[in-house]
Amino acid sequence: MTPEIVLGQPALFRVIHPEALPDDLSDRESRLLVGAFNFHALMAPGRTLTVNAYDGGGESLPRLTDDATFDGHSRAFRRREFTVEIESGVSPEEREATAAEASAARLPVSDVRHVHVSRDDVLRYDPPRRVPSDGVRKMLSVLRAKWPLIYDDLRDLELLRHRKGLVNPQPRRNYEAEFMEGGIHAGNEIVVAESASGDAPRAVLLGLHWFELGGAERWAFETVRIVRDAGLLPIVLTNRDSHHAWIARSELDGAVVIPFSEPTVASQTPGVEELIRAILRSFDVRGVVVHHNQWLYDRLHWIVASRPGIPIIDSTHIVEYRGGGYPGSSVMVDGAITKHHVISPSLARWMIDVQEVPAEKVVLAPLGGLTVAPKDARFRPRGDEPFTVAFIGRMARQKAPEVFIETAKSLSRLDRPFRFVMHGDGDMATWVDDLIRSHGLEGRIVRRDSSTPVDVTLDEAHVLVVTSHNEGLTLTTLEAIAHGVPVISTDVGAQSDIIPSEALVPRNPHRAVRELARKLAELDDDEERRHELWRVERKAEKHLLSLPSATEWFEGEVSAW
Repeated sequence: MTPEIVLGQPALFRVIHPEALPDDLSDRESRLLVGAFNFHALMAPGRTLTVNAYDGGGESLPRLTDDATFDGHSRAFRRREFTVEIESGVSPEEREATAAEASAARLPVSDVRHVHVSRDDVLRYDPPRRVPSDGVRKMLSVLRAKWPLIYDDLRDLELLRHRKGLVNPQPRRNYEAEFMEGGIHAGNEIVVAESASGDAPRAVLLGLHWFELGGAERWAFETVRIVRDAGLLPIVLTNRDSHHAWIARSELDGAVVIPFSEPTVASQTPGVEELIRAILRSFDVRGVVVHHNQWLYDRLHWIVASRPGIPIIDSTHIVEYRGGGYPGSSVMVDGAITKHHVISPSLARWMIDVQEVPAEKVVLAPLGGLTVAPKDARFRPRGDEPFTVAFIGRMARQKAPEVFIETAKSLSRLDRPFRFVMHGDGDMATWVDDLIRSHGLEGRIVRRDSSTPVDVTLDEAHVLVVTSHNEGLTLTTLEAIAHGVPVISTDVGAQSDIIPSEALVPRNPHRAVRELARKLAELDDDEERRHELWRVERKAEKHLLSLPSATEWFEGEVSAW
């Protein structure tokens, strides 16, 4: 099928009375709405649906595809904003439903759907966070607010029980056995998708995490752009609840976008996969790309059964301490994956040496040039400026912004004109601002969000500090060095692939604060030492970047699809 254009977006449906749509939707709101309608057009092929759209406050994340959108049983559906009729352009499938599909088939029987698209006003606030319901979690929440480094210590102790999955091979998934007697899907059957018509548009299915700020997300968006520029239609699924602040970015222009809200579970029968089978029979899907999307990982074996020989690529960045994270998920479905793209030598070694993935399936292709304009790498001298220390990244648990703030607090006791910049958005942004205020550091720490280009901060910085609790190889590390700015980092993930031992600090938050403060004071005293650190890091970076970049490699892959 050839998509329609609705609200400027590729659509798998037509609106019967377009005048029923509001005329004040932003690009972000339009893409969320069209994405929700795309999902329901695929789930009700050939049918006409009445869709009720609801307004809501900042506490309500978009409800677009989850199970409640079929029956309206959600507190998000309280204040109806408008109602519109849409006609699905997806062709119905002629087949007998399996017995296992009974529960999934009940959801779409009604011709009424319910969706909530959050307005852009919500982007001014932090995303809603789950309120702890038990006494222990409430106590930990208070501890985190008042003494974040002690909270970090306790969390690290809890993570020790997950180390087994990091140092031992992950079990591989046996998909067929799951549907046999005694398997987790016993009683279901694997029903492969029928072929697409000969004139179906050529497409690539991409599974992303969400449409939000982040180094990993910048690369995911780049893959969408590459697919589109290769003349293929990107069909982009996400599977993490979000307000999707980045859904209006230009990389998604021309893509069929379906941002999930979770749980999208009951409507999808294991072994049948109602949504993806509708995509596979409507489009000539030439390849699949998975980028931190667990929902799609879980369906790769079924896609291979439906389209034997289809290229399937996954791209991972970071081994999570809690069982491996997405690289662990990737390894578990290795039998369905054609190639594993990794961004650092350390992650490549973990895949091959620890997880026993065949070396020929692992592709090391580093990132670079995604957040700052390429330029000749030259050391940025200090001159008469105050020594400026930068943090660039999401205000999120993983990035440990509290360690940076505590380091700034420690250095503020010295009689030196240190200047600190914290650049980024995230679900902890308000908490970060509160912590800065509680330490009396408003005059020492400059706060910036993503509306300021990263170039601006790097142009001012004399050193970048990476304080993360866990990391892959950060994009900001590569681009700071390319910008002439040396980096000091916690010794996590693949940072040691670039950062020398003298610029690494322990991961433990208390020791990290002490060591960061000491090393930054030393660099403030010794400009030649700072220059030499940059030279060492630049040499390591040039060696890594002598490999084909992720963009170059992926362009070559897609050109063959």
